[in-house]
Amino acid sequence: MSLGNAFAGLDTPARVGATCVLGAGVEAAIVWRFGWSAPLPAYCYFGAVAAAASVSDVAARRIPNRAVLPAYLIGPALLALASAASGSRWPLARAGIAMALLAGFYLILGLAFPSGMGLGDVKWAGVVGLYLGWLGWSAVSTGTLLAFTAAAVVAAVRRVAISQIHEATLPMAPFMTGGALVAMFAMR
Repeated sequence: MSLGNAFAGLDTPARVGATCVLGAGVEAAIVWRFGWSAPLPAYCYFGAVAAAASVSDVAARRIPNRAVLPAYLIGPALLALASAASGSRWPLARAGIAMALLAGFYLILGLAFPSGMGLGDVKWAGVVGLYLGWLGWSAVSTGTLLAFTAAAVVAAVRRVAISQIHEATLPMAPFMTGGALVAMFAMR
């Protein structure tokens, strides 16, 4: 299996480089935000997957399963370790509930608007929900609202700026990732 098949959209040196640069920036910001704390490894993992999902979605309009599906096992495991270290179980339970709710919300949107929302977006939304849920319900709502607001603004600007849009869909992963990161930094 070639790299192109395994990670659709990350098959050129430029895209791999973009993923590395984006990932390094996200990781540095996450380390600054969380410091040397129990959830830091989990959020660093999120940052790496977020960079790959976002670049791939922009480049190929696909979010690779090989990047996102392991996050459904690795993310909860890392957050469970953080929960054990902190002695508090509620953040982990809330993260699981938020993961299911956000994935379900995106699934409903995907079924209602199949040309605008794909299953990759649904899967990525669950991962985003997991990490925002760990921080609290305000992080979940803030991250979700920011993602949709940013996507709406970009869609409106694009429609006004370009009279003939050849590509009607927007890659949603970068907006979900951006909304999640802003919410992570805003929720202290």
